[in-house]
Amino acid sequence: MQVLKFKFGASGDRVDAFGIRFFGDFDGRVGHGGTFSEILTDPDIPPMTTHQRVTLWFMFEKIRPYDKVSRMLDHLTEGLKKRGYTIKLSSLDGLVDTTSPEYDSKPERRFPASRRMHGCNAATGFSVTAEKTDAKLKFSSKEISSVKEVAVQLGQEIYGRPLKMVSLQS
Repeated sequence: MQVLKFKFGASGDRVDAFGIRFFGDFDGRVGHGGTFSEILTDPDIPPMTTHQRVTLWFMFEKIRPYDKVSRMLDHLTEGLKKRGYTIKLSSLDGLVDTTSPEYDSKPERRFPASRRMHGCNAATGFSVTAEKTDAKLKFSSKEISSVKEVAVQLGQEIYGRPLKMVSLQS
């Protein structure tokens, strides 16, 4: 099994960036500028997945209100579901409480309380892992383009600008 990775935006902490990881096998024609890595597994242990699996993540330079980030996550999961994926795991990352004294003199202090998460009202990003249970393990070039399209469009909406794909070391 292999992992095909794509990253858009800057590197480091507290930057605007997003990425995609495809877990599975790949059509021989797949390239797309991503970076491949091998997943070495114990032959006596069943594989991590027998279906196409993809993880998408988004992170922000500045924290954003919890409910706004939650809507972004919902938008991403809807796009994946429309393409036949089942959501396996999703999360809001880097939860923050802007009512703490640390934010007393900052604009983030005015972020509204979350209706869903008590004690935290902001986040630094989100991620989702999904798989196609009706598909085989092999990704086609078309499938990769379809998922990249969802991520790039959402990235444009989230960041208000396109983020360039960056080279990754395998």
